[in-house]
This record gives sequence, structure tokens and C-alpha cells, in this order.
Amino acid sequence: MGLARGNKKTLCLLLLTLVAAMAAALFLFLPIRAVNLTTGDAGWTSTGCFAQGSVHPSTSFDKQISGHEREGVTLWGSYCGNDASMGELRSPVFKAPAVLELFVADYVGQPDLKLFLEREDNHVRVALPLRQEPGEIWLKLRWSLDANTRGQQVRLVAIDRAIGWGGWLGVSNPRSLSLLNLCRQQLKSASRTVAVYLAQWALFLLPGFAAASLLTAKRRPPIAPIYLVIIVVIIGATFGYLSFWAFFFSKGLGKFLTFAVYAVSVGVIVLPSVSLRAAIKATAKLIAEPVCYATVAGLCYISFYFLFTDPFTPGIGYASDRFFLEMLPGDNVIPLIFADRIYRREPVRPFCCGDWLSSDRPPLQTGIVLLERPLPILLNTELNYQLLSSALQCLWICGVWCLLKSLGTPSLRIRQVIGFLIFSGFLFYNSLYTWPKLLAAACILFLLSILFELVRANRPLTDFETLLAAVCLGLSLMAHPGSTFSLPTFGILFLRFRRLFTLRQVAVALLIVVGFYAPWFAYQKFVDPPGDRLLKMHFGGIVPLDSRTAWEGIRDSYHSHTWSELARYKWSNLTMLAGHKFFDSYGLTDFKGGQIDHSATEESRIAQRHFMWNAVGLANFGWLAGLFLLMKRPRTQLAIPFSGWLMAAAMVNLIFWSLITFGPDETQTAHSSYSDILLLSIGLLSFVLTLPRIFYLLLFAWQLFNFWVVWVWSQPARILQPSLFQAPMFVMGVALAAGVLWWTLRRGNTQAEND
Repeated sequence: MGLARGNKKTLCLLLLTLVAAMAAALFLFLPIRAVNLTTGDAGWTSTGCFAQGSVHPSTSFDKQISGHEREGVTLWGSYCGNDASMGELRSPVFKAPAVLELFVADYVGQPDLKLFLEREDNHVRVALPLRQEPGEIWLKLRWSLDANTRGQQVRLVAIDRAIGWGGWLGVSNPRSLSLLNLCRQQLKSASRTVAVYLAQWALFLLPGFAAASLLTAKRRPPIAPIYLVIIVVIIGATFGYLSFWAFFFSKGLGKFLTFAVYAVSVGVIVLPSVSLRAAIKATAKLIAEPVCYATVAGLCYISFYFLFTDPFTPGIGYASDRFFLEMLPGDNVIPLIFADRIYRREPVRPFCCGDWLSSDRPPLQTGIVLLERPLPILLNTELNYQLLSSALQCLWICGVWCLLKSLGTPSLRIRQVIGFLIFSGFLFYNSLYTWPKLLAAACILFLLSILFELVRANRPLTDFETLLAAVCLGLSLMAHPGSTFSLPTFGILFLRFRRLFTLRQVAVALLIVVGFYAPWFAYQKFVDPPGDRLLKMHFGGIVPLDSRTAWEGIRDSYHSHTWSELARYKWSNLTMLAGHKFFDSYGLTDFKGGQIDHSATEESRIAQRHFMWNAVGLANFGWLAGLFLLMKRPRTQLAIPFSGWLMAAAMVNLIFWSLITFGPDETQTAHSSYSDILLLSIGLLSFVLTLPRIFYLLLFAWQLFNFWVVWVWSQPARILQPSLFQAPMFVMGVALAAGVLWWTLRRGNTQAEND
């Protein structure tokens, strides 16, 4: 009887789960229809060139807009064969909805192209700003109207007074979206975004996980957890690098590599032997901690990133608009542009971004994007790229975890360090502005982890570790050239602990690194020469295009300055590391009259993005903690072993960088190796964590305050800025941040965790 009752309960639970899943699917995936507030052309008035369908001939609908969404839509435009067309369009009167939807095309962000609602009673204009200029594509855009406008009788007005390039606009009849449908649409966008993020992240890890499982099954003694994490990451990255060259030579070859890699990887995971099944479970358990940390942090970042816009709307330039009023360089989109050119078999010259060349940036992130490109994950290429490249930048968490593990750091301290760094504004921003500098930093930290594992165990380097270390270095150089500024650390470690290495191992490692670099060097010299602009810029101060070789340009730059000028340049590089005013950059001065002062938060974000001192951020309190511990008797053991070495390594790298860079004032973070910022932050946090717990808690509270006020909640008031608050993204981001906070601050369960 009891068993039967238990079976009934189980069956009821399964049925309820099925019904809930079906209801959720219906709620999310049934068509979301907007209500047309006007139909046809009745009541519309127009002057000049405004007429139905009068748009540039190449204008088309965004691929994400389905056929049923266009039902009842009337399209107007001001294009009469050239950009000098002008005119004015006025709609019939309609009742302003809570959420207004329009299809908009072309360059409405220009000053002489205006789009607004005009109240019928007092003729007050309510601007309809855009986050981006759609160009020759019909985009579906929505605005949440304020309380003073909702329910009022209004007209939609479009004015074209522009005569220059892009001097026309297109607009549809106004439509209303109910709050319920808005909620459904936001939930649908959020769920699809999360699904695609997780899918691309899993695809990147899959080949490495399959390889690590095979090694775990065959290798005795068992592989250390940090090596398994490193293997999982560098295998995926290496296949990405190979994918770049496969697609470069042949699109068919590239697609074959993609499907072969994933078919074999899935086969290893899905059809394992008994021994391999156990190895898969063991590998998953050993790498779960850092992978979960990176996954949760990445999803948290993405949630807060899209807090004020639908993820499918803003385009790839949103990373600049989201945080800064100033227009930033397009470094974050260069890998996507490069991947598109290679995948579509388009010429790489001219490339993009003014006079920059495809050979000016290494291709690792481009290759990883190409590896997943043939898979039908989602049709929105720009969103795919944003999500995948953000996941790649979050690998810095895996790098920090491996480094701390290799130093013998207790689990509690690892949680406290990673949790604190996750809420760093600098790391938050650079995980979303996706130039591959944090990807390069992760590879550098992996290499340091291998070396510190040897130093701590005081044993010679094995051939297996030689291979891992060399691949890590090769990948870091192919991710971003700024990683070279971290190389002095490895020279010092090699000299200090040279007994742990043999000349044969060093020679083999150098051959592997050359194997990574040589094909790219050939590309720079023979496919898209010269590829040396960054060398001339950083080491010779030569910004414009220059026909000289790198060596000639750098030599001439030094010969054209006196010794006193050069000394002054180097000193300015060193002093720039000190950065901006400290206390003005972390939210304490960002309020006026109880409201957030957006101009002040803008200055705070610029300082934290731009200067080394401010990028390290509140971890700088570790200097005071270190001074206090230095004077304390008896001396206290630091919370993180060997943290003095980390500090020394970072400082040597920064001094080397300041001296080798031409200057003046060249030592902004954009030109640095981000691994040095992470090393310095970890070393300083070691001093803070050695003090009583209350000091860490107070500093962590300030870190959260800065993260929320300066970075997450404060958006700059750009001209192109329709803002629809994304409630599902907010809930998910807060929940994930709360999870990170709980995980960081909870006490350890064992003495080993707490010591």
C-alpha cells in the first residue's frame, strides 16, 4: 500500500512538472503580436519625399523579424533616389500606449533626422531616441513611454532635413505592445540568450573535456586538477587556432574540421567504455569548481550587460555605448570582422577601423569563433560572437583558480579572492568589451601555475608539463601581443630555478612556441604585410602608417630624441601607473542630492578602465595591510603562500613595460598585459586576507557598492538611447550575484579550508 501511494505521488509530480513545462513553453514561444494603432494610409500627411515604401532599394528586414510580425505594417520613407531627399511625415492621432513599437530604418541618429511623438493637446514633443542607427535594415524597436505621455492623444512625426550621406529615414505605422507580451518577449530573449551562452561555452570546452577524460583513463598516477583544467581550455583554444588556418585555406576544410572535432568529442563522451565512463565522471568532478565559477560569473555579467536593452537588438557596438559616452576603438569587434571575412571568402584588404590591417592582431579568438561558426546555434551572428567571446574572457577565473591551487592556497581563500575579483569593475568591463586580453591573461596564468607547481614541489619539469607550458605560451601570444609584457617573470623564474629545467626541454618548448607563431608571422609578411604597426607604436612612438621596418622606425625614434627627453618619457610611463585620484573613483563621490551623478560615474569608469592603479582598484588597500603586517611582531604567515613572488613578478613586469615602451604616458591598461593586473590584485588581497575578517568584509562591501553604482546601474546618457528595462535579466543577474556572494562569504567546512 505504501509503495503504491509513493508511486502515485511520483506520477503526480511528473504530471505537474510536464504541465508546468508545457505552460512555460506556450508562454514563451507562442507568437508575440503587437497591435497596429493605425492601419493603411488613412489620416497620414506627408510633404517632400515621404511616401509609402520610399526607402533605399537595398533596405531589407532584419532576419529576426518573422512574417507574422509584419502583418498590417505600413512602411514609409523619405528616400527619392538620393540622400538629399527631404520631407515631413505625420501620422493620424492615436492613444499613446505603455510600450510603443516601430519598425525603423536608416540613419535616424543624425541631428537633421528626427523621430518623435507630438501630443495633440499642447504639442509637446516626446523624443524617440535610438540606441543605434539601423542603416539599410528594418529593425523592430520599442520604447517605454513615461506616465505623462501614456494614454494621451499623440501623433508620430518624422522629419528629414538632412542632405548629406545617409540623409533619409524610414518608419512604420505605430504599434502597441501589451505589458504581458513585453514580459513574454523579455523572458523569451533572456532564455534564448542564456541557452546560446551555455551552448557555446559547452562547445568550447567539449573537445578539451573529451581529451582530458581520455588522459585520465590512461595516465597513472592521476593528473592534478589544475592540469586537467589547463588541458580542457588549451585543447579547445588550440583547435580554434587550427580552425583559423583551415578556414583560411578552404571553407570546406574548415567545416570538415569543425564537424570532425565535435563528432569525435561527442563520440568519446556518449559512447565510452566502462573505464572511460569512470574517467569522465572523475574529470567532470575535478574541473567542476573553476568551470562553474566562470560560468556563473559570465552569466551574471551578461545579465547586467543587457539590463537596459533586448540582447537581440543593440548590435556589436553596444559595449562602448553601454559604459562610456566617448566613442571607443573597435578592438572588441576585430575578431568578428576577421572571422566574417575569412568565412565568407572576402578580401581581407582593406580591412576595417580606419587604416588598420588584419595582420595587426593575432587570430586566436577569430579562430575559436570560426570553429563554432558552421554550427546552427542561432542566426544572430553578432550576439553569438558577444556571448562566446565574453565566455572566453571569463577564463581569467580558471587562470586565477589554477594559480592559487598551484600555490597551495586553502579553498576558503580561493573563494574569497575569486569572489572579490568577480565584482571588479575593470574585469566586468573587459569581460564584455571582448578584445582577447583576458583570454591571453588566462594562458599566462596557466603557464605560471605550471611553474609554481614545480617550485612548490621542488621537482624537475616533466615532458608532459613542458608540452603544456609551451602550448600555453604559444596561445597567449596568438591571443594578444600585450601578453609579451609578462615574459620577464618567466625569465626570472627560469634563472632562479634553472635546476628544474633541462636545455632539451627548453629547446622543445621554444620549438612548440615557434610552431604557433611561425604561420602567423608568414601571414603578416606575405598575406597582409607589414603587420608591425603595434611594434612601431609601442616601442617607437610611431602612430601613423610608416613604410620603414619596425627596427628602422624604432631606431630612428630613439635617435631623434636626446637622452634627457627619453628619460623624461620613461619617467612619465612610470608615474602614469599611479593613475587617477583614488577615492574619487569608487562611487563615494558619485551622488548629488541623493541621485546618482552620471557624469561622476563616467569619470570613475574611465579611471578604472584606463589607469593601472585604478584597475587594481580596492585591492590597493593591500599596500596598507602589507605595511602593517611588515611592522607587526611576530610576523604573521600570509593568507596566500608565495604571494610575495606574485607581487614581485607583477612589479618587475610593470617596470619592464614602462621602460621598454617608448612613451610618454604610454602605460595605460589598454597597452598592458592583464595578467599583471591579476597578479598584483591577488598579491595585495593576500595582505588584506591576513588581517582579521572584518577588514575583508568591509572592503568587499565597498567593492560591491562600486560594482553596482558605477558600473551596473549607471548608464551614460548617449543620444542613441531607447531604454527598456529588462526585468528578467535583472532578476537573473541579482540571483547569480547573490549566489556568488553566498559562495564567497560562507565559512569553510573543514579546518584546512579556513586555515
